[in-house]
Amino acid sequence: MNRTKREILMQRLPAAADILALVPDSGANGSGETVVHTAAGDRLKLPATTEYVLSCLAEREDKEIRLIRRNAARLLARRRNIILPILHGCVLAPVMVRPVQKRCGRLGYINIARAPLVAHSAHGTDVALTSGTVIHSLWQPPTVKKLVQEGRAVHYKLLLDVRRQLRSAEELG
Repeated sequence: MNRTKREILMQRLPAAADILALVPDSGANGSGETVVHTAAGDRLKLPATTEYVLSCLAEREDKEIRLIRRNAARLLARRRNIILPILHGCVLAPVMVRPVQKRCGRLGYINIARAPLVAHSAHGTDVALTSGTVIHSLWQPPTVKKLVQEGRAVHYKLLLDVRRQLRSAEELG
């Protein structure tokens, strides 16, 4: 049975709610890789770019990353640095973790549903995940704090939508 790279990646990818952060990395041969930080404190290295991992994550939830981006951009009235509401337990906010590079990507994503801490550092911002891992962002603290605040608002809206759906299902049942 031949499995595609996408199928193998989908199996290795943790549940959306267990993801704390997605950070781009360059592989040994210069190809794009993604480091996935999980709630258990594990670091999973996937041989795919961050955008590809995001599309797999969205596909697992029966969504398309392109549509998630478009709807979130419309909701937030912005074109860049869009917060991605994948699931009510996985709201991903972008942070620049590397300078611009051709193949590997520069944006990482932090799960706002897991309440990261934001602190000023020497050359940017440090974001502390609930697992204790610290991710350095090249953006200044006001920018990251604004994205975290907007991400929390989107997360709250998703939680209200889920609550409303549960109430209507309870009334029907």
